[in-house]
Amino acid sequence: MIRISASRVPPYDNGMFLVWDERKDAILIDPSMGELIALDLAKMHGLRIVEILNTHGHPDHIAGNAAVKEATRARLAIHRLDEYRLDPTRRPPTQIPVPTAAADDLIEEGPLRYVADIDVVAMHTPGHTEGSTCFYLASEKALFSGDVLFKGNVGRIDLPGGDARAMEKSLARIAELPADTRVYPGHGDLTTIGAELTWLRTFRFT
Repeated sequence: MIRISASRVPPYDNGMFLVWDERKDAILIDPSMGELIALDLAKMHGLRIVEILNTHGHPDHIAGNAAVKEATRARLAIHRLDEYRLDPTRRPPTQIPVPTAAADDLIEEGPLRYVADIDVVAMHTPGHTEGSTCFYLASEKALFSGDVLFKGNVGRIDLPGGDARAMEKSLARIAELPADTRVYPGHGDLTTIGAELTWLRTFRFT
């Protein structure tokens, strides 16, 4: 049995998600700036965080990476095209403080078996950033969409690395998932693929 804990963490209303199996091995998706919340939840549920997954490398999603790695010895994974965003000498300038944490695993596309009983599939969905990645758990009918898809909206494309045409293709791909797939976004309320289909299939940037 897989369990999912969804948190909304300040100050940017980020979605932060813990996913764990019956053995209490856990994946943490986007620590954001909620590392203390994540560590408290892990302690409360008796979890061992094995892997940190970043949906993309924007500072508000990765700021807690270093603290969680230090506290848990978890490994850190991000798409190879966003790896540079973890490096303070290479990423675009930001006013959000981001302690340095290097990636241990670079994601491409396909199954991720960091926890044996959690079948996560990485979907490379560029557009918000070059390496934006959604994480799909078919068994749980769950998609962790980062800043690609929100309830009633999509992620920004006007930041460095954004690409309107790539985002349109990514959204069209997401729209092909089963309608009852629950969407856990990087900001805002949960939704489902079916609830967004009226606009998602044909979405275009003007």
